[in-house]
Amino acid sequence: MHSHTVQGETHPDALTGYAVAMEVDTGNIITMASMPDYDTNYWATGSILPEKYEQIEKHYQNGTITPFSSGRSGHNFESTVLLGSTIKPLSVLIGLKEGFINTSSTYQDKGITSFGREGHETFVRNSSNHVYGSLYPHTAIEKSSNVYMVDMIGKKLYDKYKSKAIGVWDTYMKEFGLGIPTGIGLPREYLGDLNYKAEAKAGSVQSALVYASFGQQGRYTVLQLAQYAATLANEGQRIKPQLVSKITDSNGKVIKEFKREVLDEVTNFDKSFWREIKKGMNSDVKSAFGDFPYDFARKTGTSQQTDSKKINRDNGVFIAFAPRDNPKLAVAVVIPEGGFGSNSAAPVARKIFDAYDWEYGLDGIPKKYC
Repeated sequence: MHSHTVQGETHPDALTGYAVAMEVDTGNIITMASMPDYDTNYWATGSILPEKYEQIEKHYQNGTITPFSSGRSGHNFESTVLLGSTIKPLSVLIGLKEGFINTSSTYQDKGITSFGREGHETFVRNSSNHVYGSLYPHTAIEKSSNVYMVDMIGKKLYDKYKSKAIGVWDTYMKEFGLGIPTGIGLPREYLGDLNYKAEAKAGSVQSALVYASFGQQGRYTVLQLAQYAATLANEGQRIKPQLVSKITDSNGKVIKEFKREVLDEVTNFDKSFWREIKKGMNSDVKSAFGDFPYDFARKTGTSQQTDSKKINRDNGVFIAFAPRDNPKLAVAVVIPEGGFGSNSAAPVARKIFDAYDWEYGLDGIPKKYC
């Protein structure tokens, strides 16, 4: 992966990319792609030639489960990035569950909001200074309003719980697989950076929740993002990612089978809440999915990160599951320094969905036989 071109602009520092696809109903992992890649036969003898190791030492581990030795973008960004606006379906779910909003609530988006003491306010704006006007919860997700998340979830969570609010946020994150082991069982799985805890200590609890509400606190692995997307698709059931379906002996006799395993479940969310957030997962990704034959749920994200010269760079993030109402496959993609998620990460997800549809069928009918 060399330079990444989007909308006429080149992102030459998008040297890495990571993607996970996970079956929603079984937990089966379809792909865990980490770029740059290499030939794993380098390790075939149990050791590796020094010159071969020198070629791969910066990317010999899989970046979908760890940020260490798994590739670096042009400005040295790792594979775990802030999840950006892909948090917004969960932010809205929290707002609904806590009673801050209901599915028919409206909010007047003026494009800007503030928090902090009077005279010392910090301002938050929507991306590209958009002003969205009247928003329902689902349209706040679809339009990706930052100020909605700040005013209706982040600030309200602080007002309700004060110093305990970070613990409440943390509990919600972990219920959806963000910040805890996925259950995949691979060694040295990275659990993410819970930046909101550090921000609460260094800055304030309110600022931590404000920035967390629109995805600028918390860095997670792409495997965690895929499990989070699958948990949304499963309406609160967090299932174990499965790498092996069965173990057989030399005669083909099945010794052990691995079936769908529910790790935990959020049971006290009203059915209408799930309908609302799935309706809102409607990001504009026409350039990548314009002719996609399925209605599907998706959320783009663009997380900002500063390089060593304090210049902001955009990481592309994307989560999706398809089909929307009978989900079969959940996908998460991260392209560090790839620009907007809709232009960098979404096209990668499209190729994964198409490959799965060809081989297995998103509707249960493999297209290779059609």
